[in-house]
Amino acid sequence: MADNLTAWLTVLDQFERALDAADEQLDDQSFEAPSGPVPEELRERAEAVLARQQLMIGGLVASRAHVAREIAALRRVPTSHTGVPAYLDVEG
Repeated sequence: MADNLTAWLTVLDQFERALDAADEQLDDQSFEAPSGPVPEELRERAEAVLARQQLMIGGLVASRAHVAREIAALRRVPTSHTGVPAYLDVEG
């Protein structure tokens, strides 16, 4: 049982470091999935890590949608022709 606890502590530490360094470059580090369920004494910590991961995923999804809208807007901008005035409707 102590090995399972140690393995879960290692994984949770790794997940927390990744969340803390979300905007930084992390080493591509794989992890060994612990055998068995999360030990009861780590359940609250594991749920907190999961909640942080879900918040991070939600933020990334929103950012991705925003970037997609920006790219779509840029694609609607007509290419300029020399000598022809071009106007961009920023309101509509």
